[in-house]
Amino acid sequence: MAITVSNVQQNHRSLYWEYTGDGATTASSATFPLHLHGKQTAVATVTTGPTTFESGHRGGLNYPTNGTNVPVASCTISGNTITVTTSAAVGNGTKAYVVAVLNEYTD
Repeated sequence: MAITVSNVQQNHRSLYWEYTGDGATTASSATFPLHLHGKQTAVATVTTGPTTFESGHRGGLNYPTNGTNVPVASCTISGNTITVTTSAAVGNGTKAYVVAVLNEYTD
């Protein structure tokens, strides 16, 4: 099965996207349009079932302030693509909200 990423948003320190779970897929990816440093990392949060959103809550973007957090197994960066893998698949037909907040990097 496959999911489709939508509503991709970004600022200088985070990337946000949404998708509807299919009950089987655990990884979702989005491309960050700005240049990412090769040593940069990110911390991701995946939330389902929110009822309220707030700007600046996670990485400065509009993100759920409540709902159920889905355990994140990994958040990786390859080139300008950020991939977030959850420990379990998001349920079929359940909307997931993802934000990856970039960490500072050191040389």
